[in-house]
Amino acid sequence: MDESKKTFWDWGFFEIDTNGRLIHVSQQLCEHFNLESSQLTHFNQMLKETSLQKIGIAANSEAIVFGVLNNIPCLLKVFLCSQKGFICQVILKYEESYRQELLSLLNNNEQQKRRKVKRKQRPLSHSYTFEQINGTSSAIEQIKELAARVSRGSSTVLLTGESGTGKELFAQAIHDLSPRREGPFIPINCASIPESLFESELFGYEAGAFSGAGKDGKPGKIELAQNGTLFLDEISELPFITQGKFLRVLQEREIERLGGTGRKRVDIRIIAATNRDLMTLVQEGKFRQDLFYRLLVFELKIPPLRDRKEDILLLADQFIDDFNDEFGLNVKEIDPLLKDWMLNYDWPGNVRELKSFIERGMNIVEGGTLTLDDFFLPYANFPIYQKPQMKELLSLEEEVTNAEISAIERALEETNGDKTLAAEKLNIHLASLYRKMSKYNLK
Repeated sequence: MDESKKTFWDWGFFEIDTNGRLIHVSQQLCEHFNLESSQLTHFNQMLKETSLQKIGIAANSEAIVFGVLNNIPCLLKVFLCSQKGFICQVILKYEESYRQELLSLLNNNEQQKRRKVKRKQRPLSHSYTFEQINGTSSAIEQIKELAARVSRGSSTVLLTGESGTGKELFAQAIHDLSPRREGPFIPINCASIPESLFESELFGYEAGAFSGAGKDGKPGKIELAQNGTLFLDEISELPFITQGKFLRVLQEREIERLGGTGRKRVDIRIIAATNRDLMTLVQEGKFRQDLFYRLLVFELKIPPLRDRKEDILLLADQFIDDFNDEFGLNVKEIDPLLKDWMLNYDWPGNVRELKSFIERGMNIVEGGTLTLDDFFLPYANFPIYQKPQMKELLSLEEEVTNAEISAIERALEETNGDKTLAAEKLNIHLASLYRKMSKYNLK
């Protein structure tokens, strides 16, 4: 192996408890640094120029620290392995041939620190950009381009699509590219808040507005989003009574806290998301028509994963890289049989299901290749991951006969046995329906 291309675990690692006592030293580490594990008992015996306190601080943010192992300078990535100890991965031996790689790692580490500080300074900010929404399919590229163009304004956006397609990622990316990017991004899941608490969460309340209200009152999510973006996820679950009050926010851009007497102007952008058909809910009387059309300024339909098959393996590789870092693994590829299965599966849970699927395999995998054996274990029964068996193809006449019988039975079931209505549904004459029922011995 080209040593300049070594990855995390190739240099080895050691594990210590919070007092610095060595729990385990890997064989790779001993080989690369000429150490005898039997002669080592404490952290201080092997690592110089790095204190145990520094290791502990680094573990909280998984930072990279400098140290000297057996007189050889190196870089280590440190993280907590439990409440009782740390794992220190040696990710680089500092030799002249690795100088550029060392500088790159240090620069990346400093950039990560600056990003974390910036996020702490702006706790109500977003975290995803369009660059982080992976995919090269025409379906995802088109919607990303359209979303990027919409980002430039302040108009309301309605994100629609199946569960797990990444609607919140798009909401955050739109905010990131908008003129409001320096303002807060406030998400609220309409399905997770009890109806009795919804108005106080959304609009806030004044002191003494109700029993148990805080003495100083509390701003609602709308106020917190001032000069930024309010993201309403699963807006189909917004309580019907609250829908009317929220409509006023959209129209007048002002709110009134519960128990308040004055109104306050708000300057916010609304992004809403739903995996349900709002027009159907309007027809059923479960969603206000005026609110629906007020939200429908610009609709972005996020494509399901089955319509962007070419992105499946790309996303899978991304998740493998993420879990490699999280679990300390070095999985490099996906077995061809598993790739074929993944490309032929419909992924009803979309990207969220794919990520969970990969995580499950990464918890079981042995070696550098993810295979079908890492999912189809004899003691684990996951029928949703089992490819359906194709029924044997019959003759054309038999297939047509079965289709006719199925259609007639369904029409009769939907009309509660009313043959006149069933014939209308099937778009055939009533006499034809009787003849077919007699032919197939249907009642």
